[in-house]
Amino acid sequence: MSVDIVTGDTPPAPRRGGAPRVLAIGAVALLLVAVWLRGLPSFVAWEVARDHQRCFGRRHLPARVWSSDPAEVREWLESRGTPTPLLPSHANEAELVGARYCPLVDRVAAHAYYGGGGEGLVSVFLLSGPVRVRDGWSGTARGLHVRLLRAAGRTLAIVGESEADVAATARAFTSTRALALPRRKGSDSILGLVDPSGASC
Repeated sequence: MSVDIVTGDTPPAPRRGGAPRVLAIGAVALLLVAVWLRGLPSFVAWEVARDHQRCFGRRHLPARVWSSDPAEVREWLESRGTPTPLLPSHANEAELVGARYCPLVDRVAAHAYYGGGGEGLVSVFLLSGPVRVRDGWSGTARGLHVRLLRAAGRTLAIVGESEADVAATARAFTSTRALALPRRKGSDSILGLVDPSGASC
């Protein structure tokens, strides 16, 4: 057995800079995951369900505009820069109460409240920012039914305890879109589809 004795040579210094590089790569990866998560329907559903519970869980609803008139609520939202589809006056049995802007985890959303004398409590959120829904999405989050859909160029989230309330509200948005068709100048018919003479088929 032999032992070599080395003198005068120092071992190489440990490389520095590995930890900052690993931290930077980790931060970039975390940022990419956050951006990817932001548009996932399940994440958006969790955000709006959380806000629905927070707003309706308070002693007094935190609305900034109080009205059961959909035109007044729509005008209030649009005066603040939010393009708004025609709002239904009722979400199944619940009537429109008012609206406000709510901060979600990664965005701010216009939030219309439906409640009052009706049975269920329903929220309609007009979402800003990315949401990856094409033909809609439906599921549950935090024990609530959530439906994401596109209406009048906007992404909406409808939240409620009752699946029937959520479905009825979603149907109201698709039917109000049909009622909003422009009329021809000088005609009482919608796009000329109704015979002005009143004759029926």
